[in-house]
Formats: sequence, structure tokens, C-alpha cells
Amino acid sequence: MLVLGIETSCDETAVALVKKNKSKFGGKIIKEIVLSQAKKHEIFGGVVPEISSREHILSLKKITQTILKQSNIKVSNIDAFAATCGPGLNGGLLIGSNFAKSLSIGLNKPFFAINHLQAHILVSRVKKKIEFPFLVLLISGGHTQLIIAKAYNKFEIIGETIDDAVGEAFDKTAKILGLGYPGGPKIEMLAKKSKRQNIVLLPRPMIKKKNLDFSFSGLKTAVRRKVENKNSRDKNSDLAYSFQLAVSECLLDRCSHGINKFLKLFGKGYFLMAGGVASNKYLREKMVELCNKKKMTFFAPDPRLCVDNASMVAWTAIERIVNGEKGDSIKFLPNPRWSINEL
Repeated sequence: MLVLGIETSCDETAVALVKKNKSKFGGKIIKEIVLSQAKKHEIFGGVVPEISSREHILSLKKITQTILKQSNIKVSNIDAFAATCGPGLNGGLLIGSNFAKSLSIGLNKPFFAINHLQAHILVSRVKKKIEFPFLVLLISGGHTQLIIAKAYNKFEIIGETIDDAVGEAFDKTAKILGLGYPGGPKIEMLAKKSKRQNIVLLPRPMIKKKNLDFSFSGLKTAVRRKVENKNSRDKNSDLAYSFQLAVSECLLDRCSHGINKFLKLFGKGYFLMAGGVASNKYLREKMVELCNKKKMTFFAPDPRLCVDNASMVAWTAIERIVNGEKGDSIKFLPNPRWSINEL
């Protein structure tokens, strides 16, 4: 089984070929190309939808042709075509899905409309035998959610952000510190330069609350006030580390309660980190420590599979095919706010 996946939901244009293993679990990523648009958006401090759409149009056909040529695979040998159809920026979703639909129609092969969040969650199963149910911390530029994955198409959100997503908070804080875009990797890099001797006091929103929700808007605002304080002697490296520390403690507190709830319901299982922010090594280390204390098995995919990629799109289509699904209608319209609860 061979699937071509397309990811154009934001500021990466990605195409991947993924093959299902003959065994029950896992697959092989034959080839993937991801073109980042970060430099195009950096001067604006964030993603400009019109620029993003234009770059997808310019790149998508070329990437697909390169993938096929380098893989030495004929397009007619592909069993299905899949594209992200939400959530994301509507322009990019339309471009990627219409491209996949065109290939599907021309070759009379199935088309799969893929939920971006579902793909982030399921991609861990490409290389790891992870059985349902499992608990997921999904952290990205647009989402911060604690989710129980009960099946490949059944998810329960047990906690989510009430304001900024954690990735959004990283980006906004990086902008405040004059680091540019994208913020997550730049804050992580700057935080490593801190000697950790002058930790800046920052709030820990939602800590100790009985629910499982998150909040990061106040934390970002606190950093801005520190920067605006002319008498402040705080170094940017110390602020970056202090911000990252505060974020990690907020996530750890919420996840600790989430793990307790999951264990009461199911007794055991995996705890996964997914989404772009899951590539942060510091956060990974802290989550490993938490899972060791809770006797929970931790897993996070390779960093390249945490950020937006097309392998996760193709793999999600494979999971659906294995479970007997035949594909989606060509009339399926992208949904920029497609919730994982609507699957």
C-alpha cells in the first residue's frame, strides 16, 4: 500500500510517499520533501496567509515531481492521495487538497481528506507499536490540548488552552525579545545560553486548578512587562530560560493531573507528545521525568515528524485504509476550524 501525502496547512509545503509495512504495525517513509517558508514570513513576525498560499502554488508541483523522480516510482503505482483539509489557513488547505483531488480524479484513485491534528497524533505509530488507548499532549502554534486517543478516529479532549496556544506564546515571546520568527527554536537556543543564576519570576497560569485546561497569555504579557521595565537588569537569555521553565512547569502540572485521570480509566498506556513544540528537547526531558515518576511509557516522534510534515498525512490515510475506509468525496471542502471531535 503506497500513499502520497500533501501538507499545506500553514507555512510549510510538504509532500511525502509512505508505504505500509506487511506486518500489522508500522510503515516506511520512502521519501519526503518539506519546504519551509519561514524566511518569507520572518520580516513580518508571523505567517502572512497570502504569501503562504503563493509559495504553495509555486512549490507543490515541483516537489511532487522531484519526489516521484528520486523515489523512482510512477504516479500510477500510488494507491491513494491524501491532503490536509483542516484545521489551518484556508488558502493553503484549498491548494493542497485541490492538487490531491486532481491526481485522484486523473488516476481514478481514492482521495483522503486528513485532519491535521489526527495526523500529528497518529504519526508516532509509523515507527512505534503504540496501541490504543493512549494519552497525548498536542502542542503546536495553534493548539494546546490533552487528548485521549481511543481509536484511530476517536479522540476525547480532556483539557485545552483557554487563550494562547503554547506555540503561539513562544512566537509572541520571541517577538517581544526581538528574536524573530519562528519563536520556539530561537527561544530554546537562547535559553541554553542562560547561566540559570538569575531566574526571572514569572507567573504559572492554571497551576493547581482542578480542571485540565491551559493558559499562556498572561505568561507572555509578564515577559513583555519585564522587557518594558527600563530598570530591569534581566538578560534576554535569562528571560528566555525563565519563560521556558514557566511553560514547562505549567505543562507538567496539567499533564500530571491528566495522567492520573488516564491511569484511573485505563490502568496503563503510553503518554505521547505531538505537534511542533514537541520537538523542544528541554520539554521532552521534563516529560520523560514526569512519566518515569508516574510509571507511564513516554514517546515522542523524531523532531522532523513533530513539525508540520506530509508523512503524517500519508500515514493517517493508511490507518484509515487499514480500518476499511474507502476515501472521501471529491466534494469534501477544507475546514479551517476542523475539530478533532468532528471526525
